[in-house]
Amino acid sequence: MTFRDEVFGTRSLRKPTIRGCPICLREDMEANLGQPLTKMTMRGHWQVRACSLCVDHQHSLVPLWEYNRPEERYDLSSRFEDIKDTVLAGELEQPRTTPSAYDIWLDTRLATGADETWLAGQSLDAATKFCTLLGAELLRLEDTSDLGEEAQLRRGQALGFNATRFGEDKIREALDALVSLASGHNDEPQKAFGKLYVELTQFYLAKEDFAPFRKIMRDCILDHWPIAPGETVLGYFQPTRKLHSVGTAAREAKIGPALLEQFLVDAGAITADDQRPVSRKTFDAVAYADLLAEVPTLVGPARMQHEMGATRMQFKSLAEDGVIKPRIQVATINFPWRISDGLALVEELLGIAQPVAPTNAKWEGIHQAKKRTGLRVGKIIEALRNGGLQLGHYSNIDGYAGFCVLKAEINSMRPPKLKVADHGLITAYTFGRSVGIRASGWFKKLAAEGHTPETLTPHPKGGPDQSYLSPDDITQFHKRFMTPATMEQKFGQHRKILLGKLRAAGVETFAPNGEDYGPVYLRNEVEAVLE
Repeated sequence: MTFRDEVFGTRSLRKPTIRGCPICLREDMEANLGQPLTKMTMRGHWQVRACSLCVDHQHSLVPLWEYNRPEERYDLSSRFEDIKDTVLAGELEQPRTTPSAYDIWLDTRLATGADETWLAGQSLDAATKFCTLLGAELLRLEDTSDLGEEAQLRRGQALGFNATRFGEDKIREALDALVSLASGHNDEPQKAFGKLYVELTQFYLAKEDFAPFRKIMRDCILDHWPIAPGETVLGYFQPTRKLHSVGTAAREAKIGPALLEQFLVDAGAITADDQRPVSRKTFDAVAYADLLAEVPTLVGPARMQHEMGATRMQFKSLAEDGVIKPRIQVATINFPWRISDGLALVEELLGIAQPVAPTNAKWEGIHQAKKRTGLRVGKIIEALRNGGLQLGHYSNIDGYAGFCVLKAEINSMRPPKLKVADHGLITAYTFGRSVGIRASGWFKKLAAEGHTPETLTPHPKGGPDQSYLSPDDITQFHKRFMTPATMEQKFGQHRKILLGKLRAAGVETFAPNGEDYGPVYLRNEVEAVLE
């Protein structure tokens, strides 16, 4: 139906109940009390369902009569005759209500067609229905328990209009606020948007004048829910995925969500303190598509060693020195390696290697050179890359294990020979006794993994370099670590008491990646409990 140059759905104008402002009708009658029926006038805008207030008199529109048959309902002379005495006596009048911005906007647009809001570009029927539906859902964000049914309707219309009048950005803010009401594991858009969502997906799905509102809500849904490609949302076909949740991504990658989440946190896709359920913990599907494609292809150290043609210790040395880096630095992940990284290293070294006969005694494997001299594999690889060393490859060994270096060139890289006594150095064994650890090899292992410094000196008979500690090495150890003996010295209690307190607080010995370095604890963890 067309009414005042606006197109309305029939139900927006025609209903069995006829409403009106009793003060308007009383004033009509008072203009000619002798013939009141000649002055009583039905205002058309009273019948617009979205209108609930007479702005002129600040009075709610009240039911005047109700008839199902239109010929009875619109027989105005008969109906006015029925209610004239009641109207004149003021029996239908109620307390005045201050008009909201919504009431004034609707009254002005119906009266003159003027509209200075964003809604000027929308049909009035769709605009009022959207404001009313949106406002009714926004009421869920407030405490309206003290409001009656009519007051809630009017409050909702005001909220909906204020969220809509300024355009798409403000509408999105309102919709985003409603999203917070659907934070559960299985909560879908209907939980967030309630009847507004139902109406837009059912009754108004094919209505062209509701298209702008459907699009705004569609965009909101795509920004908060992991909608799969090929799905239709509010009438719009979604060709690609915009968001993944941890759950949907894990299913596509065919790995566990807990494992995938560690990669996503490491990559910055989500934060470690995100408490949302995996179905709602979302991230940009396009930005992290490469990561999702890569994670299922990562392998463990055994597979990497096989693909590179390296032994377990050779690969371990490469990893410890950062020559090959895992895709993620998380100790609990058992498959962090990219095969392509290992193959790329082998291919790179083959490009600068020369063939070497397996019987040539002038050469030795890279790992053998490390064991003999104590030089880090990373330092040897760096020298190979910058041309400081020659690289060979044994003709009878495939892959990384076949690479070799000249012993003479490796010897030239060793530090100059030091006289231990002249530099205040002590042996690792002596230092171990000073901190209460008598087990052999613990400090050498700790230093070899890069957890604390050591001073290497050449072996007097050409064997592997020997491990000593300088005063600075000792200082650096104590800055980072404590042992039961040093705890006793600092805190003045028996070590059994101190270790009992640490166990109660969940503090364990320093053992990254499951390595055992003996009774060595991180100093900051100890002091946090014992001080």
